[in-house]
Amino acid sequence: MTDLRPSARLALLVRDRPYSRRAARADLDTALAAAAMDIEIELYFLGAAVLQLADRRDPAPALLPPGYRGWSALPELAEVQAFAEQEWLQRCERDGIDLLLPLQGLDAAAMAERWRACRHALLL
Repeated sequence: MTDLRPSARLALLVRDRPYSRRAARADLDTALAAAAMDIEIELYFLGAAVLQLADRRDPAPALLPPGYRGWSALPELAEVQAFAEQEWLQRCERDGIDLLLPLQGLDAAAMAERWRACRHALLL
């Protein structure tokens, strides 16, 4: 049986672009389920996946409910740290895209080193 005590860190590697398929909703559901179990979560948004956090996106075209902005609720449910590739954070800033979570920018190598230090990791 896998040990996911509150002290165990879980890395969730989010790689799907938002609203391209329903997988983006599954990413959020996985993170919310982990948070509900009091698991310390580290989120890693790889490349364009950071756009799942764009505040002004309309979920209707992907047949997702209006409450899809649930990413912003994660810090209220569990200890969460969120990371994204620095290049993508700069793009978002340049394009005026507000994000639903505070993110730390890292390069790809630093992100990989960090998630490898977690006790468990899921590639979403």
